[in-house]
Amino acid sequence: MKHRPYRIDLSRQMADCDANFIRLLKLMPALESFRIKYLQSSRGVCASRGEDAVPASWGMGTLPEHCEREFVISSPCEPQSEARVRISVLEVFAYTSTLSVTQVNRVSEWVEPPSILVRMYHDAATAEAVAYQGHRAFLARYALPNPAMYHQDEKRQINEFLGEWLRLCLQAGRSLTTPECFCAA
Repeated sequence: MKHRPYRIDLSRQMADCDANFIRLLKLMPALESFRIKYLQSSRGVCASRGEDAVPASWGMGTLPEHCEREFVISSPCEPQSEARVRISVLEVFAYTSTLSVTQVNRVSEWVEPPSILVRMYHDAATAEAVAYQGHRAFLARYALPNPAMYHQDEKRQINEFLGEWLRLCLQAGRSLTTPECFCAA
């Protein structure tokens, strides 16, 4: 059997990123109006609340309460077992925002809770995972073998995982807070 080299499917990858942008806006309904309001106040950049919001290696400052939401996802098989997912706005600029999607609690002592840094491009209406578990700057394709032991399609897999995670929050997640809605005017 002949091994076929990995080819980047750019249209599929962009479709995943575009869908993740829409999912994030559904989960964070006040994000756009908050972003506009925040930029109009000429503060320009904001950062996450508290050190536990994102890994210390991404260290940011403080941000108002309404810039994050937390979701609880309960397992139908084990109702006492639940995952808590926090989505926090870390930075806001004119055309981009940076968010952290982090599982707050440990479901298993053997598995590190996932944490993804997401860059939202508002002008292009797309969202891309830019860091996963502290690893940054993923290439679109890796040669095999490689020193970091990444899969050939590591970037695609991380963006697909982000999409599945956000879809789970939409379908089975229960928000711990009522989303605030801002009027940009």
